[in-house]
Amino acid sequence: MPVENEYKFALHDPDGVLETRLQASDFFRVSIKQGYIRKGSRVREWTDLKTGRIRYIYTYKHRVGDDVVEVETDIAKEDFTALWSVRELDVHKVRYKFIVDGLTWDVDFLKHKGKTYFALAEVELPSEERVVPEPPELIQEFVLGGTGRHDKTLSNKRLADLSYARRVLSTFLNGESDNNKILSAAM
Repeated sequence: MPVENEYKFALHDPDGVLETRLQASDFFRVSIKQGYIRKGSRVREWTDLKTGRIRYIYTYKHRVGDDVVEVETDIAKEDFTALWSVRELDVHKVRYKFIVDGLTWDVDFLKHKGKTYFALAEVELPSEERVVPEPPELIQEFVLGGTGRHDKTLSNKRLADLSYARRVLSTFLNGESDNNKILSAAM
């Protein structure tokens, strides 16, 4: 069973320092156009920014007990286009992917009209692991705080709403660390 076990961290990069560092790196990076169809379903257009190769991906996530089962598959461009036409909302982002101490980290810069409005990092852990690692040195100075397992505060679907993203960022910047309070303040 493909169980998702990820932890997310809000980042603060107002001057684009981290984004510039990552752009200058040789890390894998993609431009992602992600549309949410209905609860648990989404489609993505992944463009590898080094090779220009494009993938179209369908993802379904569903909570089962204390786990989230995530199923992904590549789909045809025509299927992506059809599903994109019925999306409820969408988010555009640039993702950098790198490995530190055997763990894969993703850093996403969410974009509106080509400009970053929110940055976050996530780490995917083995399905049974519950100890959240410290963020790698590369991003540590930009970390505002993190969320727990299955916490939706930093979900891309919610962060697609610019006003929500601004409220979440403001709450983190004000030093709030209780994720329930962050989430309720941002709603």
